[in-house]
Amino acid sequence: MADIDNVNLLFLRRVRGIAPLSRFAVGLSGSLVAAVPDELEVRTSHIARFEGNGRSKIQETFSVETLRKVEIAADLTHYLGTTEDDLYLFRDGKKSRFLPDRRVSYTDVALAEDGSRFICAFCDMMQSVSTIALGERTGRLLWHKDIGFEVSRVALTRSGEFLVVAGQGGELHLMDGSRKTIYTHRQDAPIAAVATLGPDRTVFACSGDDENTGGVGCVGPGGGLLWFTELLGEPIELALSDAGTIAVLLATDVSSGRLIFLSDDGLPVWDFDFDEARPSGLSVSADGSHAAVTLKDGTLALYELHLSERLSTLSDAVALSEARHTIDSGNLIGAVRLLRGRLIEAPSDLGCAALLTETLTALTARLTIEAQSAEAVGDWRAADASFSQALDESPFDPKLPAERAALRQRWHRSAVAEGRRALAAGNAPAAERAFLEAIEADPLQTEARSALGEARASAATFAIEAGKRHLALGETADALRALTEARRRGATDTETGDILRQARVADALSLGNTLYNDRQYAAALFQFKKVLRLDPRNSEALQKVGYAQNFLSDNQLSERFSRLE
Repeated sequence: MADIDNVNLLFLRRVRGIAPLSRFAVGLSGSLVAAVPDELEVRTSHIARFEGNGRSKIQETFSVETLRKVEIAADLTHYLGTTEDDLYLFRDGKKSRFLPDRRVSYTDVALAEDGSRFICAFCDMMQSVSTIALGERTGRLLWHKDIGFEVSRVALTRSGEFLVVAGQGGELHLMDGSRKTIYTHRQDAPIAAVATLGPDRTVFACSGDDENTGGVGCVGPGGGLLWFTELLGEPIELALSDAGTIAVLLATDVSSGRLIFLSDDGLPVWDFDFDEARPSGLSVSADGSHAAVTLKDGTLALYELHLSERLSTLSDAVALSEARHTIDSGNLIGAVRLLRGRLIEAPSDLGCAALLTETLTALTARLTIEAQSAEAVGDWRAADASFSQALDESPFDPKLPAERAALRQRWHRSAVAEGRRALAAGNAPAAERAFLEAIEADPLQTEARSALGEARASAATFAIEAGKRHLALGETADALRALTEARRRGATDTETGDILRQARVADALSLGNTLYNDRQYAAALFQFKKVLRLDPRNSEALQKVGYAQNFLSDNQLSERFSRLE
């Protein structure tokens, strides 16, 4: 468990227009990378590398409109930036747009340290649905997932193996690269910044009741809150090193801010005030030895942190007293981590060893009560998360595996019963969700999988009937969505395929006619040819193809005469 002994300022520079630092901008040696605008050319920016002495060198140049956020890979081979409604990828001197065919509004983006993958959050233009998407450095979309809350921030681990999604309602979801949710956590305040090391530790910063208050919290394995520290100021950014160094950047006024370093158990240990400008960006190196900050006025500052193994230098009495103080504050998990760290550094400390046993017993009892309370209100995931956390902290407790297995069996039976009720009531989507939850509770049971097949078949039938109704009313877009949903749920018969093809023909024909009437003949021709690909004998499409081609020929002839004149 490292502690910060001392902090030194290595350099402070003014770089007009410098972009806020990306999350992994600072390297192990103290060098850092940042995006800076060209002093003469509009829409032109540079990727510059700053050494520990403040000297800089331009590494890359790119041209694009003003970016709201820039994320840069450590080797500078890949970087990306967002505007309000575009995400640009830069690689090998070229730029491309991510998801160019979708009109969305981007909320946040995060890039892995090596640039191999990135996560972004966006919502549709109506601000009704929040979505996250995982992409590769080539711009290829790996997957996307709709999120049931308004996303405020996203973050990746340095390797890109795990990602965390935070919400305006205080939601926090940790997921792996295959979209699997590892755990969920919920706060009562909007989350303004987040950073993660994966399942072992995630830290977040949230706003308080007014603009001048906030706080930083730490979530451990299973989604349990390890500690929460209230701080003065509005959280701007958060950084977390692999060594456990926590840094938080806060705005204390419209024109001032503060950088605070926290210990492993959430205690503020160092802080710096910025009296002349509001902070904008923050980055900490992987080993926690360097941290950098950007301010709104173009200030770039690099700090050197001196770390030490604090627990190895404490006496037995002081270490025991600190652990008891942590226990008295109600932070049992923090006490367990402190005691384990102490015993790694001082294996002969019998007092801390006895206190660790006592604390683990109390923690297991508390987590068991939390699991029982969650089960009583039907929150099975929270109950399972409590048992999972108890097992992580006390893996040698002989009773915990059996108790968790019994909980999962009850969870499975409850979810199957809920699914059966929903299926009997004709609510196939709810039944499907319940049976999937039952499978999550006990993947080896076949009853839920068999019932899931019934629910999916029922949902597919319902979607097909809805698609037919929409098609009869001329609502081709709704018909397509319903029929596509039916195919996704396993309706692969010939009749469904024929109806889906009819819907695609009707949709393309409707769009083609709209474009044709709007005199967008090239786009209309594309739609009419799409109709003929699906239905080669469609008389209306055949006729409109001829008309559109004639209009395009006339336009081209008119343009030739204009050029001759």
